[in-house]
Amino acid sequence: MPSSSRKSARISLAAILTLLTGCAVTGLLFVAVSALEYSKMELSYQQRGHMRAAAIRRGMDDTLELVTILNGLFKSVGVVDREQFASFTRPLLERYPFVQAFNFHRVLDDAGARRYQAAMQARFPGYQLHDANNQPLAPRAQHVIVDYLEPLEGNEAAFGLDVASLPVMARAIGEAVDSGQARTTPLLRLAQERAQQQGFVMMMPVYRTGAELGTVAQRRAAWVGNTSAVIRSADLVQKILLAADLLDDSELMLQVYIGDDIRPANLVYARGQASDEAPAPRSLQRWLAFDYREPYVRTFSAAGKSWHVQVTPLPRPFLPHHIGSLSTLVGGLLFSLLTAAFVNSLARRSSRVQRLVDERTHALKLSNEQLADDVAARKRTEEALQESEHRFRRLLALSSDWYWEQDEQFRFTNITGGFFDKGKQDPQLFLGKTRWDAHPALWDHRQGREHKALLAAHLPFANLEYSLVGLDGQTHWFNTSGEPVFDRMGQFRGYRGTGTEITERKQAEQRIQHIAHHDVLTGLPNRVLLQDRLHQAVAFANRSGKPLWVMLIDLDRFKFVNDSMGHKAGDQLLKTVAVRLQDSVRTSDTVARLSGDEFVAILTEYPEQALSVDVAQRIMRAVTQPVMLEGKEFFVTCSIGVAVYGADGTSAQRLIEHADIAMYRAKKLGRNNTQFYEPTMNEEARERLRIESALRSALERQEFVLHYQPQVDLQSGRVVGMEALLRWQHPELGMVAPHRFIGLAEETGLIVQIGAWVMRTACAQAKLWLDAGHGPLRIAVNLSPRQFSEPQLVASIAEVLRETGLPPACLDIELTEGLFMHDVTQAVGLLHKLKLLGVALSIDDFGTGYSSFSYLRHFPIDVLKIDRSFISDIHEGDEAAIVVSIIALAHNLKLRVIAEGVETATQLDYLRRHGCDEIQGYYFSPALPVADFEVLLSQGRDLRSLLAQPA
Repeated sequence: MPSSSRKSARISLAAILTLLTGCAVTGLLFVAVSALEYSKMELSYQQRGHMRAAAIRRGMDDTLELVTILNGLFKSVGVVDREQFASFTRPLLERYPFVQAFNFHRVLDDAGARRYQAAMQARFPGYQLHDANNQPLAPRAQHVIVDYLEPLEGNEAAFGLDVASLPVMARAIGEAVDSGQARTTPLLRLAQERAQQQGFVMMMPVYRTGAELGTVAQRRAAWVGNTSAVIRSADLVQKILLAADLLDDSELMLQVYIGDDIRPANLVYARGQASDEAPAPRSLQRWLAFDYREPYVRTFSAAGKSWHVQVTPLPRPFLPHHIGSLSTLVGGLLFSLLTAAFVNSLARRSSRVQRLVDERTHALKLSNEQLADDVAARKRTEEALQESEHRFRRLLALSSDWYWEQDEQFRFTNITGGFFDKGKQDPQLFLGKTRWDAHPALWDHRQGREHKALLAAHLPFANLEYSLVGLDGQTHWFNTSGEPVFDRMGQFRGYRGTGTEITERKQAEQRIQHIAHHDVLTGLPNRVLLQDRLHQAVAFANRSGKPLWVMLIDLDRFKFVNDSMGHKAGDQLLKTVAVRLQDSVRTSDTVARLSGDEFVAILTEYPEQALSVDVAQRIMRAVTQPVMLEGKEFFVTCSIGVAVYGADGTSAQRLIEHADIAMYRAKKLGRNNTQFYEPTMNEEARERLRIESALRSALERQEFVLHYQPQVDLQSGRVVGMEALLRWQHPELGMVAPHRFIGLAEETGLIVQIGAWVMRTACAQAKLWLDAGHGPLRIAVNLSPRQFSEPQLVASIAEVLRETGLPPACLDIELTEGLFMHDVTQAVGLLHKLKLLGVALSIDDFGTGYSSFSYLRHFPIDVLKIDRSFISDIHEGDEAAIVVSIIALAHNLKLRVIAEGVETATQLDYLRRHGCDEIQGYYFSPALPVADFEVLLSQGRDLRSLLAQPA
């Protein structure tokens, strides 16, 4: 019995765990509620601190308004007299007792200060101007005297004070005068105070009426004085807080500072006594939250000074602010104790229940014997399920969208709904019928016959693919697999299997096939499909004996659209042209995109449809129709090369090459035309390839040379400049004429490197002749269109001038008219940048392009060069009139005129009589190598010596 009582008196483990858990939860709740209390105190103190800071800021704004009002008096009527000043400030002093005094500071030079002192001594005996140490004024360029002082009584120490002698006052005055705004001094002891009362002076400058005040210098020149208010800082803050009913709060300590930072020297006002107790660490405050002692600091600016308001909480009674957390702690502990007691009683009751369970165990043993019989029955059931599971596993191996069964005659007896729902098929066409009964034509081919043979042999099949048209009118693709079914005796009973719809996969394969053989942008056949179609067309031409045309179509100036409108507009143009090309040929013909802006058309002649030149004309008319790109109308032309195949054994690839050669011939003849391939074109193409290949290495092998053609002044007859002309001395081809390689260099982009070499070499040679004493000759260098479009053109020319040392005025850059006609605005900007380098600009071959004379007013051009075509026919009336007009136009625009290609004395005489400035041409001298040109310069050859020679 004693043992039983001790056992029942024990505390259970569940009760102990309950008690510990309750204590832990209570502790967490206590901390959480304490944090809420802490946050509430924090919000309360911040609000109270914000109210005081806002009130002090409003008070400072009111104080600034006092000075502004006083300054407004001087602005409106000028500098008032002493009596007006006194009558104006007297009511303000009564209303604002924290104002020690209102002042007017008068600005005087040293002599004026002496005269002013003498005049004031007559009115105020014993009056003395003095500095901050109460000493007589020392000589200084400028004095700022306290002239008007209200009230005078009690402020006598400041009367006549030169505030410029106080450094802090001088700095504040300077800032106020320069800015034209009110400024405040730092905290200082007031000169008129006998005690240690501190304050500050708020002042605004007074300027002469009607003076210009736009700059600092103008404000300093117009400055005549300052209006100011002397403020007792502590009284000011005290009044502000008292007026806002914020003065009495025993839980706060208020401190106000003026200046850049918070330190004792800047303390303006303090109320309340700080606690000696150090603030708790931040982490303990947040977790225990017994007290809140974090200061609130607010900073604002008034009249050029920073004010800092610091509100610090003072120690306060603990209990009133922590009732909630203490109640949570006490209540939680009590609840935990009661819960633990309840759990302990439940545990004791559970032990009694356990004894009853033991008594029932024997009865359960009898039930186990009955369960053994049930297990035997379950084993028999499992054997039956194994066969079903095997069947299920086989179906899983054939997993798909639906299941089907056929009888021994291959007729469908069961098809699950997926086939009809997904495949959109009619059940009446399949149930009770074989697969070929529903669609006989579908299986009358090799795949169908092989499938029937598998079924007849009772063999399994897999991945049989076929297509059917559904009830929705769309073609659906299916994949099915099946296996034969035999009974226990081995007799064939039919087929069963699964199927799935693979329409999406088939469509994806078709899309991939289409993408692999078609251009992504235009949808036309690509190179791969083009080769296949071309081989088929060649085979047909061989069989039929009919001719075959291969047309290579290249858009003219497509790069201009890409550069000016962007690639998006270029893509839109290509798609539009592709549609037009397809519409302009027959459906039996093929149009493919070769690359970029090149298209190929394969046209086959049939007995009833002969090929003619009208086909090419129809294609050109279709392409040249206007195209709208981003709201603008564009006209695009094309160049067409045609290669004709007449069963002569020419390969498909050679046909495209021949069409390409013919297309380049069309380009060369001015674009927008059609050329048929001829064998002679092959020689031109080979020549082009040979020159292009040699051209790429010519610069590295130093095969280029410059010849210089003199430019002669018609007035003096002397050589005043020369034009640098490029020559190519090839070791095998000899001297290659410029017209044979310049255009090719422009197309391939090599002209940029070649042009840079020409620019550097010509400038370096001109500098050598300048250093040799031949005078400041101008060197003219041509710019190609590719060079003109280079983004680093200006920088590269500047670099050449810097490295060679050639004066910029000695460089004349020649540009053709068509160079900048595509984008006049951009060209004008680039020409002005070139002019900033100091170089001269010339328009070469003037009169042969498409420019308007009105453009010359916008281009910063120095020279017009008349094209040689006008000079050669100068004896004819029209040409002569054009030359005279160009000379007159240039002179009206203050431009020099150079005539090119002057070859006869008649031409020279005509140009001289009509005021042409300079000439160049074979009459005076052809282009000369460097050595020959140096001889010409050394001999001093000129026009007069040439004219003096016998004819």
